Amino acid sequence: MLYEKRLVKLIMSLATPLVLSTAIGAVYEVVDTFWLSRLGPAALSTPTVSWPYRGILMSLVFGVAASASSLVGQYIGAKDFRKAARSVGTVLGILLLILVPGSTLFIIFENYYISMTKIPSPIKPLAFDYILVLLLVTPLSGINITFFTSIGSTGDTKTPMKVSLMSTIINFVLDPIFIFALKLGVLGAALATAAAIAANTTYALISFFTGRHGIKLKLSDFIPERSLLPLVFRVSTPMVAQQLGTSLGFVTMIRIVSGLGTPVVAAYSIGQVILSFDRILTMPIARATSIILSQALGAGLRKRALEVVHKGLGLLMLWTGSYIGLILAIMNPFISVFTKEPLTFSASQRMIVIFGPSIIFFAIFMLANSLARGSGHTLFMASIGLARLWLLRIPLSWVFAYRIGLGDIGLWTGMAISNYFAGILGLIWGLRGTWAKAIIRKEEKVAKEKSNILT
Repeated sequence: MLYEKRLVKLIMSLATPLVLSTAIGAVYEVVDTFWLSRLGPAALSTPTVSWPYRGILMSLVFGVAASASSLVGQYIGAKDFRKAARSVGTVLGILLLILVPGSTLFIIFENYYISMTKIPSPIKPLAFDYILVLLLVTPLSGINITFFTSIGSTGDTKTPMKVSLMSTIINFVLDPIFIFALKLGVLGAALATAAAIAANTTYALISFFTGRHGIKLKLSDFIPERSLLPLVFRVSTPMVAQQLGTSLGFVTMIRIVSGLGTPVVAAYSIGQVILSFDRILTMPIARATSIILSQALGAGLRKRALEVVHKGLGLLMLWTGSYIGLILAIMNPFISVFTKEPLTFSASQRMIVIFGPSIIFFAIFMLANSLARGSGHTLFMASIGLARLWLLRIPLSWVFAYRIGLGDIGLWTGMAISNYFAGILGLIWGLRGTWAKAIIRKEEKVAKEKSNILT
């Protein structure tokens, strides 16, 4: 992989399994949204108002797992395979120490979140059950995210795709059974998701302990290695801050959205689902670019790392621009799949028209974030991520919607401006190339041609 000259081909070969994986997840979101929409606007809105609270814990997961992305990739590039495995064990150990007590604490304060965010009354009891179930399996989600991140960083993007397919099939099967046949409603949707997460975790642990997919761990590997802690914290601290700030920001955004009424909350849910299809290719391109540059930096191939970013950016812009243009042209049939209610329908239209084009710049921001994770230089992009929400999206959305009195038009406008800002700065940072240097110490780039850990 390090010496493949056709970078566009290499990006797409790594991205294709990720595209399938992301597509599977996006289709599930649509199906899940479709089933819940049959139960009414309150049920449809429940996942949207619920995820920011659990997202606070998940921000720690994604932030710490970001260190696995850069460390595993760079150690693989340097052919230090045992150090790559120890990095994974260290990350898992840190996450479990955080998530087990953290989930318990969040369950205790769940009612406070629901009252603080002023969730509409019809949604409150549904949100309580939904959040409770997902908090119980959050430690398992931490294992899953680390598994996907670390295995992908070795260059194996097919295994995460296959595991995602397995969990999605479980969800597809259990959703209608739990929601309708067992008459559990929104609680059934949460239980189906929890079952899929548990199945993922089972597979991940079997893989780690057997070394089936290249990274083999022992129980002792879950004890964090002292020499790796500075690197883990250097990479993950800015990303944890960004993810945590993002999650808290979206808690605040839910309060702003909820204050505009149930039709706007439902439109927000529908618009997010429709626009998320863009990520079917955007996220895999960004991730594939990150994998290649991470291994290139570990091997000391700086020029190759810079070149792959330019190729990845070109592919991303072509796809995202085409997708948003298509959605703007045929948005009404998409919206009508989820709602016929006039107020929700018109609010959904306004969201897509006003907010939709900014997704192109959000895609650039996502690519820059992937460069930060792959290179290990996360501080600048984490700062931009926080500014996107707290300095722009939240204050502008509130001012435009409430103080100026534009309602949901002001909401969508504030959201869009924040994406334009983050995308432009991310583009400048990515093209400057100040990130293009490895974070692992030079003396650790020792070639280990024979290894029992990775093949």
